[in-house]
Amino acid sequence: MAALHHPVPAHPPPGTNAPTAALAPHTPRFPRPAPRGPRLLAGRSVRVAPTADLGRDLALPVGAAASAVAVTTLLVTGQATHFAFSLAAFALLTAAIAAAARPRVVPAVLLVSWMFFDGFVVHQHAELGWQQTDRTSLWILAGAGLAGAVCAAAARAARTPRARRPDAD
Repeated sequence: MAALHHPVPAHPPPGTNAPTAALAPHTPRFPRPAPRGPRLLAGRSVRVAPTADLGRDLALPVGAAASAVAVTTLLVTGQATHFAFSLAAFALLTAAIAAAARPRVVPAVLLVSWMFFDGFVVHQHAELGWQQTDRTSLWILAGAGLAGAVCAAAARAARTPRARRPDAD
């Protein structure tokens, strides 16, 4: 197996007279993550963008798992026969997952949520249909997901500070 070596040796190779001052200082093996939160830079507060937002990246798989749990719960408790209750539960779930997701992933969240609802709650045999009930549930779930995404975007926009424009006096 190949051994991993540090790119800059800590000590000169044996048998050489290389001065130790010529060696590069020790560099960390793993780089530090970018700092989060506001930082002061030249007297102004500058917000540093986060490097990775794990919650927003995992919204789609977590939403699919939550939809599967919701379907299982509705089927086991017998509430799947109550169409309005089941649709309201899925609309709330879709809005919550869409609020947590990145905007470009929201259509996939809507589609996954509708497929679980239509395939297991409406038809109950993992079959998708395109009757009036199916189309209505698609539009309701799409509206709920869009509302969740818009509310989350508005909350994020309210949290981020705006740059002040200089007065044009």
